[in-house]
Parts: sequence; C-alpha cells; structure tokens
Amino acid sequence: MNRNHNYLLNVVLALALFAGCKKTPPVTEYLSPRVSFATDTYMPVLGRNLLVLTQFSADKSSYPLNFELQNLRRANGTPAPELTALVTVKEWVGRYTGMETSLAEIEAKRQEVQKPYFTIRPGSGDLVFAAASSAVIHGKPDTDSLYLFDINVSNNTGASKLFANQKLIPYKEIPYEPFEYNKETRKPLTENFQTYPPVNTTSITVPKQVRLTTSTNLYYTTDSLLQPYMAAVYFRKTGNGNSLTFRFLDKDSLPINPAKFSNTKWNELVHGFNMQMTSSYVKYDAAYPIPLTSLATKYTSGGQAKVLFEYPRRGFGNTLRNGVFGLNFSIYEPGDWEVVFHFKKNLKFEND
Repeated sequence: MNRNHNYLLNVVLALALFAGCKKTPPVTEYLSPRVSFATDTYMPVLGRNLLVLTQFSADKSSYPLNFELQNLRRANGTPAPELTALVTVKEWVGRYTGMETSLAEIEAKRQEVQKPYFTIRPGSGDLVFAAASSAVIHGKPDTDSLYLFDINVSNNTGASKLFANQKLIPYKEIPYEPFEYNKETRKPLTENFQTYPPVNTTSITVPKQVRLTTSTNLYYTTDSLLQPYMAAVYFRKTGNGNSLTFRFLDKDSLPINPAKFSNTKWNELVHGFNMQMTSSYVKYDAAYPIPLTSLATKYTSGGQAKVLFEYPRRGFGNTLRNGVFGLNFSIYEPGDWEVVFHFKKNLKFEND
C-alpha cells in the first residue's frame, strides 16, 4: 500500500515539475490597422489648462502604445514652432484641498515652470494645452487659426500608423463663463425676449445677458416673483491684482447693501480671504483661476464656482420665506474681477 502511495506521489510531483518548467508562450504585441480617433478636428479654447480627450479606439491592439505629435504646421504648410514653444505657467507641486486658509498657502503649493504650449500624452493620445496667453498663437477671432499636425501611433515592435492632417482650430481666451459673446467673432450673442406674463406671441431679439443660475422666493411685490429676464449678471475686470468683488444693483443701478442678504454664508461663499464688506460691495482676496482645480469642494458645483446669496422675510400669512439667488461661474484670467448682480425689479426685503 505504501509502495503504491509513493508511486502515485512521485507521478504527481513529476507532473507538477513538468508543468512548472513549461514555458508560457510570449505575448505578441499587436497594432490593429483599424485603430482610430473619434475626430480629426480639435477646437480648444486657449488660455486655460485644457485636456482634450481624443477618444482613441485601440481595436484590440496590445498596450503599451506610443503617441507622438509630428509635422506641426500652419494651413499654408510652413512650420508652426509656436505650437510647441515653451511658455511659463503655474503648476501644482502640492495637493490642493480647498481647505487652504490664505493666498500664501495656496501659492506655496504652486510654482512657475516652463512647458510646451501644445503636447500629447504619450500613453493615451489625449491632447494637452497649457494655461498660457494665446498671444503667439494664431487663434480666432483675430486671424486664420487653422493648423495641421500628424499623430503617429506605434508600439514597441516598430509597427505604426500615421494619422495625417489632423486639424487644430484654436480660439482666443474666454476670460469667464458663462460668456455672453460669440467665441469666434466676439460679438454679443442674442436671445429672444418676451414680457411676462406674455401680452402677445411676438418676441424680440436682444443682446444675450448672463442670467441667475438659482432664483428662489425672490419677490418684487407681495405676490410677484422675479422672472429670469428681470436680473442680469455682469463680469468686469478692473485691475491686475488678485481679488474678487460682488456688487448688487437695484432697478435704478443704485447699490444694494450686501448686509440685506443676511442669511448668506459669507465666510463660505468663495475660496477667498480677508473679506471686506461695505455698504456697496463684498470683496475677497482670491487666487486664479476660479475655481483653482476640478476638485469638488464646498465652493463648487459641476466644475464651476457656486455662490448663493440669501435673505429672510415674512410673506403673506406670516410665512417665513428665504429668498435665494446665485450663480455658477468660472474666471480663467487672473486679475481684480467684479461680479455685478443687476436687478431690473427692486427686490422686496420688507415683511408683508
């Protein structure tokens, strides 16, 4: 019995040793002839850190793959060295959390570096644009902004596929969003306007204005709610510092005292510092861009800064109503910026 047991044990060990010594077939690297990009035309807005996902389809090709920009040129075929010229930008060297308590703490986590204006991620094929001035780039609306370039996709065996004549149509900086101008012509956009309640079916075309993102319980009479067209938001750059100011105007363009919005969480309104409140504005020291990153914080919503202004009043029947208005926005260009809320009907602050 022991002899048979030992025999079987030896057979099992021999089979295991044989299996362990058997060589695994080498993985064959493969580049499919049907690899593709979702588009051959890219239309980025310059002046901001921008990652353009090219949605590359590998079609069962084996990774790693290498992506390389080649033959960057203007529409007339001449070289375009400005696309890969080194530019000075701020880069994070520490982790931004949204909990920083001063401009100095934020700036300590950033440093100025030099990077090429336009690059490609070598492992994914996504396009990257640095947050630098478009002064040297031929971008709409000022000039003919068509560029051409090629993308070479290859693997470690030397197999490759060239995607020639990719089109790059960059646009000049958009300093803030929402933006009420056409990004190509920089002429005012238009919108249809109709009185409320409608007095007829005819509407008129007027210049587009930035509207409130949030509007709740905003009364201008005892029973009349503020309609979207009755308020507009203006963005104004007044200097080259690092500040963000909020102003509020009534129907006669006179200042509304921010103190009237007494339910506002002023210390959590924006990621800003050293708040100053006067009878006509609220001002913060602020780092740019706003928001600083795509990180979700208590100051953001959907990738944009979110501000809410609130005030209480007693409505008809002594019901407590909390009036709320706000805006989701981004500002990409550093400076001293003002965001002005202009009400075309005077808000009702007093109790009914």
